[in-house]
Amino acid sequence: MKSYDELKAEMEAIQQQMAEAKKNERTVALKKVKELCKEFGFAAGMLKDSLAEGRKNQ
Repeated sequence: MKSYDELKAEMEAIQQQMAEAKKNERTVALKKVKELCKEFGFAAGMLKDSLAEGRKNQ
């Protein structure tokens, strides 16, 4: 059985990997959103209400 300190170190390493993965996925998602907005001609004002609702749910 692993010691507490070993498990804690593993958990911290996993949390760091999760943060990095989230950052990378966020970058990819934002790029995709920008591409779709450009493709379909969406402007920031058109998305304003949708974005505000998303922020309220968080």
